[in-house]
Amino acid sequence: MDDKSYDLNKLFEFFKYWKDYTHSTEFYNEGWLLKLLVYAITDFGLKEHPLYVNENEKFFSEGLLPSPFLTEGKKNPFAESHTHADGAIGNFTIGNNSSKGLLELKGNKLNIFEAKINSGFSTGVTNASFYNQAARNVACIAETIDKADKLENLDSLSIGFYLVVPKDQYEKKKSFEEFLDRDHILKTVKKRVDQYKNEGDYVERKDWFDTKFTLVLKHLERKPLFYEDVITELKGSVYIKKIKDFYNSCIEYN
Repeated sequence: MDDKSYDLNKLFEFFKYWKDYTHSTEFYNEGWLLKLLVYAITDFGLKEHPLYVNENEKFFSEGLLPSPFLTEGKKNPFAESHTHADGAIGNFTIGNNSSKGLLELKGNKLNIFEAKINSGFSTGVTNASFYNQAARNVACIAETIDKADKLENLDSLSIGFYLVVPKDQYEKKKSFEEFLDRDHILKTVKKRVDQYKNEGDYVERKDWFDTKFTLVLKHLERKPLFYEDVITELKGSVYIKKIKDFYNSCIEYN
C-alpha cells in the first residue's frame, strides 16, 4: 500500500454526514471496521502486525478466492461458487470482469481475513451443509496457492487465515475455536472431497487433498484477532478516539 497520505478523518466525516440518510449498518459494520483498522495499523507503522500493509503489498476487500469445487463447465450436485474474502493482504492482483475479479497470488504473501461482529461462521453451503466458512476459506487459500504454482515454495510463503472478532463473541460462540482447529478443518475438507467418491474426477480431487491441501494447512497460520486488542495497539494514533467511537457504534448497531 504505497499511499499513506489519505486523511482518515474524511471518512469519519462521510459516515457522520450520511448517518441521518441511510441505515446505520451501511457503514457501522465489520467490513468498514476492518478497512479502518487496516489503514490505521499501516498509518501508525505497526510493521509486525498482521493488518499492516507494506509498500510492496496491497489490501483488497471482497476479492474472490477460487474454489476447488467449481462446476468446471458442467452441472454437478456438489459444486459451489467462488468465495468472497472480507479482506486480503499480500502480493496479488485482482482480475477484471472477464476473470470475475479473481484474486491471483503473484508473490510470497497472502493473508485472508474474515471479519465478524455479532455473527458466527456460516455453517455450510447449499450442496454441503457441514462445509463451514473457515474450512471453505482455507480450501480456497490452498487452491489459490496451487493455481499460482507456489506449492513447491511453501517454506518461503507467508500465509494466514485470521478471524477478526470481538473477544466476548469469540468466547461466547464456541464454534469459532472449533472451526479454526487444524484437525477440524482437515476432517471437514476431507468430507467435502469424499462427496465426489462416485464422480469421475474423485481420484484427482483426493490427490489434491492428500498432496496439496494438507501441505498448505500445515504451513497456514490460523488465529483470531480481537478488535479490542487491535485498538489497544493503536494507542497514540491520531485516530484512536474516533476508531474507538466507530467500534462502539458497530457493536451498538449490530
